[in-house]
Amino acid sequence: MRRRPARGAAAALLCLFGALVLLAGCARVADERWGTPHELRIGIVSDPSSLNPLFVSSQQAVDIGQLYTETLVGLSPRNELIPLAARVVPSRANGGVSADGLTITYHLRHDERFADGTPLTSADVAFTYRAILDSCNPVSESEPYRRIAALTTPDRYTVRIRLRKPWAAAVSELFAASDYAYGILPKHAFHSTDLAHDPWNQRPFGSGPFRVAAWRRGEEIVLEPNPYARRKPQLRRLLLKIVPDSNTLFIQLRTHAIDVATLDGADVPQARDLRGVRLIETPQNHTDFLEFQTTRPALRDASVRRAVVEAIDRRTIVRSVYLGLYPPATTEIPPTLWAHDHAIVNLPFDPKRAAAELDRAGWHLQHGVRIKAGHPLVLDFAFVGSSASARRLATIVQADLRAVGIDLVLKSYPSTLFFAPASDGGIEWGGRFDLSYADWYGGADPEASESYTCAQRAPAGPNTGRWCDPEYDRLFAAQARGNDRAVRLGAFHGMQRLIHQNAVADFLVYPSTFTALNPGLTGYTPNMLYAFGNSEEWDLQ
Repeated sequence: MRRRPARGAAAALLCLFGALVLLAGCARVADERWGTPHELRIGIVSDPSSLNPLFVSSQQAVDIGQLYTETLVGLSPRNELIPLAARVVPSRANGGVSADGLTITYHLRHDERFADGTPLTSADVAFTYRAILDSCNPVSESEPYRRIAALTTPDRYTVRIRLRKPWAAAVSELFAASDYAYGILPKHAFHSTDLAHDPWNQRPFGSGPFRVAAWRRGEEIVLEPNPYARRKPQLRRLLLKIVPDSNTLFIQLRTHAIDVATLDGADVPQARDLRGVRLIETPQNHTDFLEFQTTRPALRDASVRRAVVEAIDRRTIVRSVYLGLYPPATTEIPPTLWAHDHAIVNLPFDPKRAAAELDRAGWHLQHGVRIKAGHPLVLDFAFVGSSASARRLATIVQADLRAVGIDLVLKSYPSTLFFAPASDGGIEWGGRFDLSYADWYGGADPEASESYTCAQRAPAGPNTGRWCDPEYDRLFAAQARGNDRAVRLGAFHGMQRLIHQNAVADFLVYPSTFTALNPGLTGYTPNMLYAFGNSEEWDLQ
C-alpha cells in the first residue's frame, strides 16, 4: 500500500508554496501567449504558381486549394476517406459502386453552398470535369479523369460516373483529396471551361470553409470565412504569409510573426528548444530514394543494382543527411498505408558482398576501378544542386561506391531543369542519369505509390527509372480490378517484393512533416498528405 502524505502545519505550508508556484507558472504561460485570438498566420515559402486547384502540382499549393474549394471525398486526420461535398463515400456495401466496379454514384449534400450563397449541384461537378479535360487549361494531371467513359447527372444532386474499366482506386482518386485535390468549381462564376485567364483565379471561392479575399503576391494571401460554408470555420481571419525561404520562415516563427510553420529537417532540433512553441510530427505518404536508370547498359543487370545498394551505408545517410529524424524506408509504399509490406527488409550494408556481386557480373577490380570488356564502371549521379541535403547525400554515396571500385560523377542541376519535361531536356523525365536522388508523394490509395508499370515509363508516365516487368504489370492490373482488400493486398505485396528483388531503387527514408505551432492553436491536425484538410476545426485561443 502506498504511504499517505503527512498532514499538519508543515503540509499546509507545502500546499501554500505549491499554490504560489502554480500561480507563477500560470502567469508565465499567460505571458508566453502570442498572436491575435481567432486570427491565424501560417508561413509558406514562396507564392503558389496559381490559386486554381486544377493548375497546381506542389503539395503546398494543392493544400491551399482545400481551404476554399471542396472535393467530393476528403481525407481525415486518421487517413480515412470521408465524405465532403458528397453525402457518403461510395462503396460496394452502400451501393455507390456497382457490382462490376464500372459505375460510381455520388449523392451530393443538399446544404453545400458556394461562398456567394449559390448551391453546389451536380452541374458544378460536371463543369469541373469538363474543365479538367479542356485542352486549353494547364491542368496538372488529367489522366485519371480520362479513365471515365461518361459522367452524367441524373438529377440536381446525383453524379454518376461510368469507368472504361474497373478501377479499385477510383473513389480515392477522382474528385478526392489524393495526389491532387480538384475541388468542385462554381459553374456560374465562369463563362466557359477555358479557365486559364479567368479573373476567378485571382480571388477564388468554392464551398470550402474560407474564401480568398486578397492575394498580394510575394506578401500574403488573405482568407475570410465562407458565410455559407457547411463546415463553418472558427477563425475570423486566416493569413498565409509568404516568405522567400526556410531560414526566413524560421525567423518569423521565432519572433512570433507567424503562428504555424512547416519546418525543414535542419530546423527541427532548434525548434525543439524554442520556448512557448509546440512541435508536432506527422508521418507522411512520402518516400525518399535513389533511383536507377535501368535502361543504361551497366544498370540493366539487377545484380549490379543490388551491388550498388549493398555498397551504400544507409545508416550514415539517415544519421547525417536526415539527422536521424525519419525512419529508414524499405519499399515504395510507406507504412502510413495499409498495403505496406512489413516483411521486407533492406539489403544490408555490406561492401564485401557488393564486391562479390560485381565480380560475378563480370566487373573485375583493376587498380581500384571496376572494368568489364575494357570499359570502367562509371556512373553519373543527378540531383538538385540547391538542396543542401542532396549535396551531402551525393558525397556520401560517391565515397561508398568508390570503396568498391565504382566511379560516381556528381552532376547537380537547377530544379527547373531537373524536373523539366523530357522534350525540354529534363534530366529525370528524360532519363538523363544513371543514379538520381528522387522522392515520391503518394495519394490516398496505395496504387498511387506504384509507378513502375511498363505503360508508365517516362516520358509517358512517372516511371522515370524505366524498369519494366510483365509480372509486376500483371499484379498491378489485378489490384486495379480487385473486388476486396485482401485481393489487392496480395497484389501490392507481390509488387513490393518484385521491386525489392530487382533492386529497382534504393529506398532511403519515409519523411515526416514537423510543424511548429503557436501553443494557443487548437484543432490543427494534418493527415498523411496535407495539413489544411480540417481547417474548420482550427482556432487560436
